[in-house]
Amino acid sequence: MRAFLISATALAFLLVSPQIARADLADQLVGVWKGTGFAHKVVETGELRKPWGERPSGVATFSRGGYLTYQFLADGRKLPQAPPTDQDRVLLYNTMAFGSGPYRVDGDKVFLKYDNSWNQAWTGTERVQTMQINGKVLTWTSAPLKAPDGKEVVAVFTYERLE
Repeated sequence: MRAFLISATALAFLLVSPQIARADLADQLVGVWKGTGFAHKVVETGELRKPWGERPSGVATFSRGGYLTYQFLADGRKLPQAPPTDQDRVLLYNTMAFGSGPYRVDGDKVFLKYDNSWNQAWTGTERVQTMQINGKVLTWTSAPLKAPDGKEVVAVFTYERLE
């Protein structure tokens, strides 16, 4: 009888734990996060690049109702001329990212449907991100994408909880 109870308890835990993990990440994401790091990991080699410098910044806000808005900026962005030149605008565009839209969580996957994006090709699409929270640190890993040099990379953002 004891072995049966242990087995039944273990089976119940295995069946319920994915739902608990999903609820945990969804609940843990809610709030405001300060951007602290950004890197590209080259898929083919594992090389880690920091295209936006050592101290990029940004913020991500996950609402309890399932809406995300984020922006991320490179370290050391230059003040443009007044009025900005075309070159200034291109440099500013190439050193930032933003997006917003509804999100849903399934395990460690976050499905973001872009209502708005710095990359207009993403607007109206759904992209799958992998997210993990360890203490007050959120690590957000993108789906593979092409870097400016044409190499396939995953973008890895790190955030620290603000509230």
